[in-house]
Amino acid sequence: MLSKTKTKLQQGLPVCGVSAGTSDPFLTEIIGAAGFDYVLVDMQHAPLDPNDLYQRIKGLGRTESDIIVRVVANKAWMIGQALDMGADGVIIPLVDNADEAKLAVSAAKYPPIGERSSGPRKTWRLGSDYMSKANDEIIVWPQIETKGAIDDIDAFLRVEGVDGIMIGPTDLALSLGFSKDRWNDPKVEETFQYILDKCKEYNVPWGMFSGIDDGLKWVKRGGQIITAGHELQYIKGGAAADLQSFKTLMSH
Repeated sequence: MLSKTKTKLQQGLPVCGVSAGTSDPFLTEIIGAAGFDYVLVDMQHAPLDPNDLYQRIKGLGRTESDIIVRVVANKAWMIGQALDMGADGVIIPLVDNADEAKLAVSAAKYPPIGERSSGPRKTWRLGSDYMSKANDEIIVWPQIETKGAIDDIDAFLRVEGVDGIMIGPTDLALSLGFSKDRWNDPKVEETFQYILDKCKEYNVPWGMFSGIDDGLKWVKRGGQIITAGHELQYIKGGAAADLQSFKTLMSH
């Protein structure tokens, strides 16, 4: 078991992942073979149940990409279930303060560090010595997307076991009251920058659900985690590009 995502972050290097939210194991296999640092299986905003999650992780096979699951909520059983099925890490949405961040870490770590129950099922891809390494290798990325998390940010980023943070940009903007034209308000970007500066201060990797263009902009500023796109976005984009090429040819 060796998380290349966590290793690269600890070396100060950026990582790039892709979001996946369908229940089709064939698409999972294709996206897993693309070579991203991690594949994010999104349980929060995709129509996936626990069996779909199991099949997705199974479909990724022996990919070299880490498998990180965004769970539905900051619940110990959801975090434990995702890890027991073979995930290399978890993203936890709507973590509002340091105490909630501690709960997420505790759910992901075995005693004596945390309270995770023993029951890993997919150790075929994690190694026979999984239990002895899991506390060091498991990735825990709470999401900062509420005003409460920003108000408590110093304590939040001091929580031991937080391996990085992810910004949920839309939810954070909404939480701060930017319900209209939020992406054109400079205060939104100032908030993202404030969180990034705090992450640098505490040496916590900073990431955001950004897409590739915005992601590269933030990496140049010191961010380390990019979620480049979504599997269906790539399918739609490829199909649209070929169709446009055909239409252009037929117009001449």
